[in-house]
Amino acid sequence: MTELPDDVRDLAALELRAAQVQDWSIAGDSFTWTLLAGDSDRGHELATVTYVGAVVLHTNRRDLDRAVAAAAEVEHAEIRRTEDGGFEHRVTLVPAYPVVVRFWSVEVRRMPAPDHLRRER
Repeated sequence: MTELPDDVRDLAALELRAAQVQDWSIAGDSFTWTLLAGDSDRGHELATVTYVGAVVLHTNRRDLDRAVAAAAEVEHAEIRRTEDGGFEHRVTLVPAYPVVVRFWSVEVRRMPAPDHLRRER
């Protein structure tokens, strides 16, 4: 995808394959989740992603709670531009179910994480 704003480029730069859902929250028009990305060879990091002007589709609070409890992992993630000028982050979690977040802007915070945070599924 060309000509992405800096904030969306930061999201696209995350390597989310096999990242585990650690936590999530919804406040006002923002959706935030924290994902444990990486592996024992490259090292792990916690990526906290906050989508602003967010609408979460194809899932509900119960499913998100289950994703945390089950240490659900990202199977696939992609970013698409929407017709109205916003963006969608399309994420498929294993066990396989889709999460689509429509948003206007995003903030990505990354920090190193210890290997022991990775949970067995």
